[in-house]
Amino acid sequence: MNGENWEAYPAEQKPVGVVMADDVKLLGQYLKQMGNMMAAMQKRMDEMEARQRQVTVTHEEVKRIQRLIRMRAQEICDKYALEDDESPKAFRKAIRKDVMSRWGVRDLHDLPEAAAAAVRSAIGSWVNIRMVMERRTQG
Repeated sequence: MNGENWEAYPAEQKPVGVVMADDVKLLGQYLKQMGNMMAAMQKRMDEMEARQRQVTVTHEEVKRIQRLIRMRAQEICDKYALEDDESPKAFRKAIRKDVMSRWGVRDLHDLPEAAAAAVRSAIGSWVNIRMVMERRTQG
């Protein structure tokens, strides 16, 4: 019929419901495989993050952080005209305490290497207005 090759078509077609059921089963298998792959990838990423947290900052980085803490404490004292000798010490202690609390460490040497830039940024923007006001009334 008009040059069409009827032999290319199968003699019997599967009912649409059967074809769809087969497709749904196949899709289910693909989704299950994808889920397994994603679970394995998540497990590997969790392991990598755990190993990365174990890598802590170097002693030189700790010295740099301590310098930043001293500088920030002095900047705060200068900005708010706190001229007593105890204010810089109090601010250094508060900044150090906040940094260690935020990253869940007991010592600056235990800070994760991956968090070093965030720690420096946090120190650079640290301010506690309530503490400034308390220092003003004490000084």
